[in-house]
Amino acid sequence: MRVSYVEFLGQKHPICFSLAATEQLVEAFGSLEQFADALDKSDLARTAQAVDTTFQILLKAGRIYASAMGEELPPELPCRPADLIDVRDRSAIAAIFAAMRADTSRTVEVEQKNGEATPDP
Repeated sequence: MRVSYVEFLGQKHPICFSLAATEQLVEAFGSLEQFADALDKSDLARTAQAVDTTFQILLKAGRIYASAMGEELPPELPCRPADLIDVRDRSAIAAIFAAMRADTSRTVEVEQKNGEATPDP
């Protein structure tokens, strides 16, 4: 799992897209497709609620994982994440999807058999 960071109140807070976070997002939105739709609609109130809910879930998952890995954590936010995000700032949504992409991307390493490369035909 990879940890991404978002800055709130001048401090970097870990977020991650864990299995538990996925479960909580599905519980909150009904499905991951409905979650994505909630972030991509022109309904500002719905989008604000979705961003806030998502950040609360990803911040909790990030704190749990970063703490388990021995990282020093900043203090918890004194308010909801939505209280700190400018309504015109789309980078919050970009940060959510970046964290999700980071945790779902895969790296595959190929090991050569018997230490020799296969000749090209």
